[in-house]
Order: sequence, then structure tokens, then C-alpha cells
Amino acid sequence: MIKLAGIYTIRDTSQPYYWDIVFDWEDQISKTLAIPLISVGRRFDRIYKPDLSRKILNRLAIYKKLDEKFFTPSKYYLAFHIGPPGVYSFHCRKDVIPIIIDFWKHENLKRLESILALNEIVFISSREVFEFLLQENTTLRLAHLGLSLPDKLLSPSKDILKTYDLIQFGRQNEKMAEYVSRLLRDHPRIHYVYAENIEGKVNMISNHHGTLGEFLSRQSFLNLLMKTRISLLSAPGLDKDRVRTGGFSPVTPRFLESAACGCHLIGIYPQNSDFDYFDINSVCSQPSDYESFERLVLKLLSEKNPPDHSSFLRRHVTSLRAVELLKKISSSNE
Repeated sequence: MIKLAGIYTIRDTSQPYYWDIVFDWEDQISKTLAIPLISVGRRFDRIYKPDLSRKILNRLAIYKKLDEKFFTPSKYYLAFHIGPPGVYSFHCRKDVIPIIIDFWKHENLKRLESILALNEIVFISSREVFEFLLQENTTLRLAHLGLSLPDKLLSPSKDILKTYDLIQFGRQNEKMAEYVSRLLRDHPRIHYVYAENIEGKVNMISNHHGTLGEFLSRQSFLNLLMKTRISLLSAPGLDKDRVRTGGFSPVTPRFLESAACGCHLIGIYPQNSDFDYFDINSVCSQPSDYESFERLVLKLLSEKNPPDHSSFLRRHVTSLRAVELLKKISSSNE
């Protein structure tokens, strides 16, 4: 019987902005399952900045061999991994249940199997990746656990006025960029906000007012989404990004966040098992050409009230994922 003793979190050290949503997931899982958060940031950082002795011991798989022979866990810990772990350490050892987020097709499967061979269960957030690994006959004990919307975002403030018409944050698909460029030429009064890297810093730019500034905190970004009528979205792994992901194209949290913030969703994405699992088609329109894109944008901008995506979002909140996680951990031992 696996007994969860806590969640390893690295929030006590400086991490890139994309860890913020992971910390939200940790908070909700901790609350739902009544398990503590255990700060391990400084120990976690040493995995990526090892001294020479640690490098040698890891290369020889000494830590793993010692665990295999002499370590029998009595308690287990959850640990989110942005990508697959590269070395064996406390953060993926025998008493840890990893939850792997980004996983691309060029990952070294043999190394991954070696590092996670002792784990009771390994969660994969992408349905597409999960199915791929099953087809590859991996030796790992896998389970799927989709990404989610933190429960606290299920009912954001409805008092924020919609100031902007379109927003595009993060990756920009080539086709979507072409559509937007034509749209703004044809309809210059449309207020468009987008992200741009300026001297290494991500700034939000308005086509009407110029640079709006950096939106580094998670709440400031969500507030910007709440002020926008339409969120333009694109999946990873399309166009030139296919080289980076190997063609894997998961649903990103931005789809869920945009829906929660009362935006209409327009996107370019594939019809794969990830997008089917979330039923993204039910909330996100995907125009086939510029003319249909233009008609759709003008129609949505003419609507007075923001869309109600609550029934969609309630199926994908973190508290439900936490219960699902616990059930899958329990069934893995039967």
C-alpha cells in the first residue's frame, strides 16, 4: 500500500515563470489530498549543478544501485518534472511518484527507463506521449494524468472590463500570424495585444498603445487575459516547432486559462488524442482559412457577454485530477 507523505516543491528558490502554474497545482493537490508541501529547492538545484564526485557517482549509477539493494520506502512523495529527469537523484528515486509534463519524441527512452526503473508508478501528463510510450513497449509502470486548471481559477472576477480585443501570448503559429496581420490591415480599429522579446525580456505590446510592460507575475498575466475578449492559441509541435517536439503536440495550460478568464478561444491545433481527451473542440474554434477567421473574429467581438466555459472547466480542475491520481496509485498496487 502506497502512503503519500507529501509533495516535493522547489518554490523556495528562484525558478522560471513557467513553474508558477506547477506551484498552483501543488497547492491544490496538497489541499485536496491533505498532504504537506515539502520544500526541496536547494537540494533540487544541486541536481543541475553537481560537483565532480556527484557526477562520477551518477555516471556509475551508484545512487540507484544502493537504493535498489538497501532502500525500502515506507512513505512516498509526489514530484512534478517539467521534463524527464536526466539523472537519478532524491527527486526521482524509489520513494517518489514523478509527474512528467513536457516530453518530446527525441528523449532517450533507454536512459529514462534506467532512471525510473525502481518507481512504483510514473505519471505522464500528455495523452499522446502516454500512448506513444505504451506502443514503444516501455518497461516503466505508466499512468496518464492530464494537466488541469487550478480550482481557484474556476470562478475569476466578472467585474473586470474587457479592454482588449485579441491577445496572443507565447508561441505564434505561422498561419495564425498571417491571419492576424491581414485582419489588422483590414480592421485597424481592432485592439491587439501580443508578446515580444525585447532585450531578453518578454513584454506585452499593444498595436494601439505600444509597450504595455512586462507581465512577470502569474496574476498580472491572468488579469490581462481577463481584460481580453478573444485569446488566440496555438499548439506546440507545429511548423518549425516540430523539430523541437518531434511532432508531439500537447494541450497547454493556456487553453484552460483562457477559457477560465472568460475569453473566446480561436486556435490552430491538431486533432490528436491530447486535444480529444480535453474536448478542446467544444470551446475553441479553428478556422480553416483567413475569410472564416475574419468572420469569426468580427462575430465574437460583436457579442456583448463573455462565453460561459464553466461546464468544460469543471471537468478539468486540479482537485479532480488529485482524486484521479490517488485512485491510479491505489490501483497500481492491486
